[in-house]
Amino acid sequence: MADEKRLITNLSYLDRLTSGPFYKVRLRLVVMVLVIGTVAAIAALYLEAVVKDVNIVDAVFLPIMAFAFFSMAVALRRRPDLLGKVENLAFLLLVLYALLMLIYQLRVTLPRLHTFSETILWYPMLYLSAFLLHRRAIALRLSLGIWASFLLIGVIFSPHYLIIAQHDASAMNTILQFYVSGVIYIILLYAFSRVEEGYAETRALAYVDYLTQLPNRRYGESMLVQLLRQARDHKTTFSVIMVDLDGFKRVNDRFGHDVGDQVLKRCALLIQRYLPRGGRVIRWGGEEFLVILPGLNETQSLRIAEDMRHGLESYSHEGVGVVLASFGVAELRPKETLDQLIMRADQAMYKAKKLGGNRVVAASTITLVVEA
Repeated sequence: MADEKRLITNLSYLDRLTSGPFYKVRLRLVVMVLVIGTVAAIAALYLEAVVKDVNIVDAVFLPIMAFAFFSMAVALRRRPDLLGKVENLAFLLLVLYALLMLIYQLRVTLPRLHTFSETILWYPMLYLSAFLLHRRAIALRLSLGIWASFLLIGVIFSPHYLIIAQHDASAMNTILQFYVSGVIYIILLYAFSRVEEGYAETRALAYVDYLTQLPNRRYGESMLVQLLRQARDHKTTFSVIMVDLDGFKRVNDRFGHDVGDQVLKRCALLIQRYLPRGGRVIRWGGEEFLVILPGLNETQSLRIAEDMRHGLESYSHEGVGVVLASFGVAELRPKETLDQLIMRADQAMYKAKKLGGNRVVAASTITLVVEA
């Protein structure tokens, strides 16, 4: 339990939200934001040019940001593994732009308009981005560091003599609200991250098997319900593979449960190696695993099951030797319930065991026996 809690606290909110098969969602989201940022930078520069009010910061920095954001979006399409670096680089560019723009706002905009321009409304997004991209402790330090940098710039570049001499209440109120609201944003984001982290911990404990760190049966049943709904609504399919380790009781009896637990964890890792994108391995119970394969038919799933079988067959556990498994593969049939699907996969797996184990059996090749 302590390991699970430590794992959760070492992840950002976006990591927890888009982990596993949802990594693609995060990648697409970042690419979309970069494209929008590119268009927004070009549009802002164009509009300023139309009204002939281009400030020096935008004139220099907006073309750089547009080019950088577009280049990063293209790079991510070719190299998705650069996602973390791209996120941090984009964040750094935004922070640098915000610092330069704040200097301009204090030196030019504030004395002229007695307030900041609309650009300042986007500054809280920097704090939000910090908490999205980084775990809570780092995000807090980053946010406070950004706020402190803003404060230092305010001390150095604010036209204090003009504000005081002219008794400019509007300018003083603008500066005060900018810094106070920044602190409030950081406090609220920190509080939210603590609440969300607690929820993530509770959810992990509810849906993750403590021993193998695989999703547990509750998670698997929830995923199956969603896939069944999608299959009925969009005429899609999915398959499951029931996996049961052969003779695992003898491992526990001969070597002890501690060794048995280590073997079980290693087998779980070996099975996971052969998962296609979007697939899930579920700790179904005891030494049983359920592999869920969205979008794959029985033929495709049989190949994956064979790869898993060969993977287990070719691995020797230290002090124990090879641990084999039996596999039962079933594809969802029209109007079939989840109980019927699992029952067919289960009976195919038991057929594999009766044939001597260490083999894969397709549910379509056997007659379903309904238990009384």
